Parts: sequence; structure tokens; C-alpha cells
Amino acid sequence: MRGIARKSVPINVIVHYPKTIEGQRELAERVAGVHADMVNQHIKKLNCPSDQKVLLLDAVIKSASIEKAGEQTP
Repeated sequence: MRGIARKSVPINVIVHYPKTIEGQRELAERVAGVHADMVNQHIKKLNCPSDQKVLLLDAVIKSASIEKAGEQTP
């Protein structure tokens, strides 16, 4: 028996963002950490040799560093 295709139902979520700069910075750091973990897990699951995974992860880190440096320049 084949599975029944389900349609996704939209979910409304209310988010209360931090009002202080300190809170916003903390939220940004936590989001960045989760994003980094997801990228790392995705790279680990790739079907390629470990040395290629290391090169890919190094390239991602370098790219993110360059992007961040560009954002900090006025």
C-alpha cells in the first residue's frame, strides 16, 4: 500500500524578539551556532572522502570569515 500524500498546513508562530542590544546579540550568536552545526552535520553526511570534507568545511569557514569582514567595514 502506498503512503497517502499529505499537504502541509501553514503554522502561525508568534516570536517575541529581544528588545535589548545584548539580547539581540545573544540571539544572533545562538542562531549562528545552530546554523554552523547544521552545516557541519550536512558535510559529515556527504558521500566523499574525509579529506574532501575537511577542505569543504575549511572553504565554508573562510567564506564566512570574508563575508563577516565585509560586513564590518563601513
